[in-house]
Amino acid sequence: MTVLAIDDASLVEQARAGDDRAFVALFKRYARYVAGIAYRLMGERDEVEDVVQETFTDASMNLGQLRDPAGFKSWLVTICVRRVHKRLARRRRWRWFVAEAVHYEPTASDPEQRAQLVALYQALESVAVDERVAWVLHHVEGETLPVVAEQCGVSLATVKRRIARAEEKIERRLHEHGAR
Repeated sequence: MTVLAIDDASLVEQARAGDDRAFVALFKRYARYVAGIAYRLMGERDEVEDVVQETFTDASMNLGQLRDPAGFKSWLVTICVRRVHKRLARRRRWRWFVAEAVHYEPTASDPEQRAQLVALYQALESVAVDERVAWVLHHVEGETLPVVAEQCGVSLATVKRRIARAEEKIERRLHEHGAR
C-alpha cells in the first residue's frame, strides 16, 4: 500500500494514477472550502451540497486535463464557479418564467369555481408525479390516451393505470374535504 502524499500536486498525480484514496484526500481537504465558496456566491444553502458534489464529480472526471497539479485548489474553484453560474442562471430563468406564468394562469371569476379549482389543485398535490402528469395531460389538456402515453414515454396500459390511480386519489381527497 502506497503512502499518500501531503501536497496537492502529488495527490493529484496519485489520483491520476488511479489511487482513489488520493482523490478522497483531496475531497476531504477542499470540500468545506468549496461549500463555503458556493454558499457565499449563491447566498442560500439549498443547493450547496449539490454544487459540491457536482464540482468534485467534474474534477474527478477531468483530472487528466489539469495542467498544473499544484494548482488543484484554484482549478477546483473555477469548476465550482461555473457550476454556481449555471445554477444562478437557471434560478433567474425560473423566476422570470414564474413571473410570466401569472399572465397565462387560468382564472375563475366565480368564487365557487375558484374554490373548486383550489380544492382540485390541493387534491393533485397528493397524487404521485407520474400519475398527476398523465391525469392533467388527459383531463385538463384534453390529450388522447395514446398521445399521453407517447408524451410520458410509457405504454397505453401504464397511462390508463396511472390515470385511474390519480382519479381514485383525487376523488378520495375531494370527498374528504367536501369539495364535491
